[in-house]
Amino acid sequence: MIALVCKVIGIWRGSDGNMAEVDYGRTDGGSTNQWDAVDALKEPRVKLRTVIELEDGLRVILPTNEIAYILPDKSGVLVLFGDDKSVQDGCISFPAPGNAAIFNSDGSLRFGLKNPEGKDAHFRAVVSLTLSDGSEGIGVRACPKVYPACEYVYVVDGRTDDLSKELPRWVRD
Repeated sequence: MIALVCKVIGIWRGSDGNMAEVDYGRTDGGSTNQWDAVDALKEPRVKLRTVIELEDGLRVILPTNEIAYILPDKSGVLVLFGDDKSVQDGCISFPAPGNAAIFNSDGSLRFGLKNPEGKDAHFRAVVSLTLSDGSEGIGVRACPKVYPACEYVYVVDGRTDDLSKELPRWVRD
């Protein structure tokens, strides 16, 4: 049986060496507002790693310090990568246009996402969605080269890296 993800945790360090954890997301409906512990760290603060917690209590360290978003089926997480300036030692990063990836619940890379908006585009945000069947889902906002023209939200189901087969939803900020 595949272990399911129930929580995403960020590990942060203050300049004095003190550490703090923050819940980035949970599947049990619990509060994720735990930034006080991070805010209390001495500046400058550094996000070190992202950890996923499984339903059996096991914690898995991801090879990134970016925030991860739990897939609807809880089999893994979606990570949206920022610029390389935020990458810590031992962390991986995916450059634009494919700056998003899916990781399995054991921390292994499932695949990087292919950006349907072209070689000069980038993924800009992760969004919560209500799908046509009423179920909850997640999507990525793909920004073309010319921003802020418009963006499309592509549904991420975790089974394919090719988002061009998904029906996008147009959005404007």
